[in-house]
Amino acid sequence: MGAGDDKRSRRVWSVTTTTKKPRAAARRLQRGSTGDGDTANGDTANGDTASERLVIDAAVSCILECGFYRASTNEIARRAGVTWGVIQHYFGTREGLMLAVLQDGIRHFVEVVEDTHVEGNTPAERFQNLIDVLLTHYGRPEYLAYMQILLNMDRDPRTSDEVRQTMQEVAARSQAHMRNLLQEGLGSATANPDLATTVFLVIRGFAISQHIQGSMAYDFLAPKADRSYRQRRLLAELMTPYLERETKIGKS
Repeated sequence: MGAGDDKRSRRVWSVTTTTKKPRAAARRLQRGSTGDGDTANGDTANGDTASERLVIDAAVSCILECGFYRASTNEIARRAGVTWGVIQHYFGTREGLMLAVLQDGIRHFVEVVEDTHVEGNTPAERFQNLIDVLLTHYGRPEYLAYMQILLNMDRDPRTSDEVRQTMQEVAARSQAHMRNLLQEGLGSATANPDLATTVFLVIRGFAISQHIQGSMAYDFLAPKADRSYRQRRLLAELMTPYLERETKIGKS
């Protein structure tokens, strides 16, 4: 039994007290440094270590298959082929590891959008392109793991103020890029203050629904061949008349 999963504790997801703070672990991961300069066992000098990558990938797969609370550090370590000590070294606690997974997710989002522009000559074309760009991130299975972490840690009364602040920083980092994409995709229609938020929620909800629908054994609602593409186009067709109207209003 690993130190991170003592069955005598009240729950397997109880936060373990260590000398390394979760926020410090997340910050090291965000800037690509372990803080220790360790280059052994496949580690690279810039801190983007093979061990960290294995643990983060194992945490995501474990959350997706077992759920947030059943994704114990012992099971994550087993899947990654490392010991609890390795997880503790890089992330401090299970909480620190979950924060690192969130940081990894936001890095992926930034990589997707920072050099990406929404293109199109008409509102319909731009909205279709906006859907495609956002689903590059929100359409990934990993996003469901990020959502589970955010929802459960936010609701857990034992989550520290320090961790909550880090979660807010993660959200703020993505919002700036999101605003730019929505502005490009919706143009003058963003003069409606609620429009951008609603469009984002619709697209994100669409992506999550696609994951849920695809995972159901009794999924028979529509032919699966090219279904995602067809439904994306249909969503754009449904929204376009409203966006065109709001674009005219925004320009007037």
